Amino acid sequence: MSEPINQPTFNRLIDDAPWERYRRPYVRDLAYALACPNVLTQWLDFAPHENTHAISVHSAHFWQSQFKAYEQRLTELDTTNDYQALTRYLLKRPSPNRLGFHFEGLLSFWLEDGFARKLHPYETLANNVQLYNGKQTVGELDLILYNHDENLVEHWELAIKFFMGSAPFEPVNWVGINANDNLQRKMTHMQTKQFRTVWVDTKDKGQVKIDKRYGIIKGRFFLPIDTNNFSYPTWLTPSFPLHEWCDKKDEAGLVTIDMTTLRAAHYIEWFTKRGFYDERHDYDGQQQSAWSDDELMLRTGLYFVGDRPIVIYPRQPNE
Repeated sequence: MSEPINQPTFNRLIDDAPWERYRRPYVRDLAYALACPNVLTQWLDFAPHENTHAISVHSAHFWQSQFKAYEQRLTELDTTNDYQALTRYLLKRPSPNRLGFHFEGLLSFWLEDGFARKLHPYETLANNVQLYNGKQTVGELDLILYNHDENLVEHWELAIKFFMGSAPFEPVNWVGINANDNLQRKMTHMQTKQFRTVWVDTKDKGQVKIDKRYGIIKGRFFLPIDTNNFSYPTWLTPSFPLHEWCDKKDEAGLVTIDMTTLRAAHYIEWFTKRGFYDERHDYDGQQQSAWSDDELMLRTGLYFVGDRPIVIYPRQPNE
């Protein structure tokens, strides 16, 4: 375990968000998808008895370097008509309103646009490769890339996760709004399903053999609101975005939240906040939609208190 971090340091980590400098929403999302580190410092093998392949993770330094290399291009997208190329790319993809597909679209745009501009060495060979069992589709592979620097075919499997944590803060203790979804379960699925593939058919390069596999899991994690000190597990990247969640029945926690500035977030704001929703915000109407029918507790979901994201979440899934 690393040393605990105190509350001032915790707040500094939350505020360290370079994507906030961009004005246009999809550019902010793209900057976030790049600058946010992988949640993992190392891959954890939750299926040691399965015949699976070694899985790597990119370091926080890797993603920071990619963000820096693409920074000028982000500014162009944020200040010129080139923004239209990004929006058209994202909106023509299947299910652009689903967070996972949006994340995949953002990284796919960066891969194609950045390679064309010689800002990174990753050439896209294939994406969304369907996996079959006979004639039945059983899954797909997200990205098959050729790394021109290392002369390797790489398989990148992507996940965007927004998980609430509880002690002892092991991967199984980080769960989503759907309580059946947790970090350990997602990693096990990736390892035993998608990462078993060895050969892939591509449109232009024929059949290629995967040389290296990367698990890319980004997003945001939320700590219980009463957490004053938190010790990072060795697997959790220290610069990964951390925020707070509050039990919807925790009266002591709820009174610390300024309800006069509370705003329910729109789904896309799990990525980055949209300021124009603040301008359209009517507190009385927003309050009505945020509270449950009996008006005794807030609905489960993401909120903003000013610019600070916070999740209201039931500690017990069935409560």
